[in-house]
Amino acid sequence: MPREKRDVKELKQRAIHSLVLAIELFNRPHEDGRPEGTLILLHHAFEMLLKAIIKDKKGTVHAKGEKYSYGFDKCLEIAQVELKVLSKDERSALSILDAHRDTAVHYYQDVSEDLLYLQSQSAVTLFDDILSKTFGVKLADFIPERVLPVSTRPPKDIQLLIDSELTQVDELLGAGNRRGIQATARLRSVMALATASRENAERVTESELRKAVQRRRAGEEWKVIFPEIGQLRLDTEGEGMPFSLRIRKEGMPVRMAGDGEDAMVVRDRDWFDKFNLSLDDVAKKLKKTQPKTRAYMFEINLWNDPEMYGEKKIKSQRYKRYTQKALEALRAAVDQHTEEDMWEKHKGKVLGRE
Repeated sequence: MPREKRDVKELKQRAIHSLVLAIELFNRPHEDGRPEGTLILLHHAFEMLLKAIIKDKKGTVHAKGEKYSYGFDKCLEIAQVELKVLSKDERSALSILDAHRDTAVHYYQDVSEDLLYLQSQSAVTLFDDILSKTFGVKLADFIPERVLPVSTRPPKDIQLLIDSELTQVDELLGAGNRRGIQATARLRSVMALATASRENAERVTESELRKAVQRRRAGEEWKVIFPEIGQLRLDTEGEGMPFSLRIRKEGMPVRMAGDGEDAMVVRDRDWFDKFNLSLDDVAKKLKKTQPKTRAYMFEINLWNDPEMYGEKKIKSQRYKRYTQKALEALRAAVDQHTEEDMWEKHKGKVLGRE
């Protein structure tokens, strides 16, 4: 067997072994290290599977001249954009897993049993989908059909699950600062769903986590703080190994407000999905200070373009937000003009002297 084929086979086997270990860890009866270990092994399973696919299709998992193999984000990009073996929803689901794994490795997070099951079962389904369409084999060809994450209360509606998680965060926040660490630990796992569901999948940052807590304590609705999670849906079918559970995204629905809901918030969720960047978000993505970022905004006359900038008032709060189109236009401006030239040209406007 040629070396390249042996490498592909080895990567695929390692992927399946990691997946089986993740399922075994999920199903064990005690909790020590269980949530973190399950997420880490699931993530490793997909990294090995994606590398097996890339190695099989391209002959290498290394960029030219690079010492190390592709990272997970690069594997996702190649698999979706270049090889087209991942759909947009599948890449989004793997970005959510990546975000959960990142917080499991680097932070203290509290992953509920329902959320861990959701991530584990959807991972098994997606692994089987990818394995089947890329290598023409099923997961059931390698492991018994009985080997599945087992839950006594599998979630059927991801929105109800998220609402339950955020209600518990609210209860912890309401208990005062002494429960604040527990609240943020619980919120990290929900934020992983939100940030990884964005157009440019992102990991949870401590600054955004603190900002979300501050906004909630100031009275903002969770639906406004995290508009992305309103797009997530679950598709379930079958039982046993044929049982599948898939996380997907869809357009923001329009519906009647329920009892106790703010109709303005429900109606405007899609507005926040479009205008999903604050000035601070834009500045961080450009790696500029906010004043220097505003200088570039003056250069392209950004505030006069309704496709790039919008303002909205909900109750006593006024929101000034920017779109992905604005970010792309600013990146183009950064490539064309130096920071020094832009600051010299527009600093009077930025500082309010003109």
